[in-house]
Amino acid sequence: MKSEVIVTENQLPRDVVVAIEQGQKIEAIKLLRQATGLGLANAKVLVDRASRTRGPKRKIVSYADQPTIMRSVLKSLGLVLLLAAAWYLYQGQ
Repeated sequence: MKSEVIVTENQLPRDVVVAIEQGQKIEAIKLLRQATGLGLANAKVLVDRASRTRGPKRKIVSYADQPTIMRSVLKSLGLVLLLAAAWYLYQGQ
């Protein structure tokens, strides 16, 4: 009978933690399975849990907050209005 290994996300081997910190979740799952003999589903759950706190942080970019985007949108809108006014004046002659 095979003995089961109980591992939590706080007890991961160092090489698994390093892979998680580098954003290499698949590699971390492979290393965890080799080190503990866990199944694929259990290893994935542990790596996912650990990556929430130890994984690389993603910065969420909001394009509406960036002044360069707003500036270019306003310039485009101004150009459209200028072209519409020129077309309107040209049609009136």
